[in-house]
Amino acid sequence: MTPGLGIPCSILLSYGRDPAALYGSAARRGKLARRGLLLALAAALLAGPARGGERVSGAVVDGPDRLRLADGRIVRLLGLVVPGDLAPAPDGPERVAAARRRLEELVAAGPLELDVLGEDRLGRVLGRVRTADGRLVQRELVAAGLAWAFPDGLDRASAGELLAAEAEARAARRGLWAEPSLAVQNADRVTAEPLRFAVVEGRVARIGRSEAFGYLDFGAGRRDFTVRIPAAALANFRRAGLEPDRLAGRRLRVRGWLFEAGGAMMEVEEALQIEVLE
Repeated sequence: MTPGLGIPCSILLSYGRDPAALYGSAARRGKLARRGLLLALAAALLAGPARGGERVSGAVVDGPDRLRLADGRIVRLLGLVVPGDLAPAPDGPERVAAARRRLEELVAAGPLELDVLGEDRLGRVLGRVRTADGRLVQRELVAAGLAWAFPDGLDRASAGELLAAEAEARAARRGLWAEPSLAVQNADRVTAEPLRFAVVEGRVARIGRSEAFGYLDFGAGRRDFTVRIPAAALANFRRAGLEPDRLAGRRLRVRGWLFEAGGAMMEVEEALQIEVLE
């Protein structure tokens, strides 16, 4: 894999179908990752994720992962990706509609608790939302197989809740996990096209480093699947207890956006995007 190649400009699509707009360019997501680290550290000091967020009533569903509040704010549910919304998927419109219906059911159950975690470049609130009885809304969507978990900017406890829910849905082949093209992809066979979100598993064959990135190569060939980690994020990985330089030979599950860079590549900026399986 040729190191140092940037994400192609072709992924910078118009708003509404732009993964960078909702899930962030490398620069913006780096800022969000730093915010996520601070949230994780604060949560650790409090022995768990902060509770007692803002109580909101009268929210309406504005998309499969978005709410419009009575005061006009748009809230995007941080920590998940709905197939068919931004990520291409078989039966995409039906999957988006199913996620939206489930979200409407959860909103209709009563007042919500909103923890504001930040704001995206479009001015939307990035939030963690719970129902009146304390259920994490993101978890309900992931547990139903209506979305992938994407622990981007979440504290460790909330991210763990989503990953556990995803594991249950995956084991039951629920929702998206029954579709081979959306389920876990084999690193030996995964391709970069089309641009999409994916969960990929494989064994790291070797590690590498350039001035700008650390690399986890899942094969010996230049076109084999590779994960790259921005050099600026490596210290955060180590603080999280994940040392990229020691992952050679380990089997991993990684999640993020696939793109073409001399082969299939995925940029990972947060340690929670990597699960060490063995």
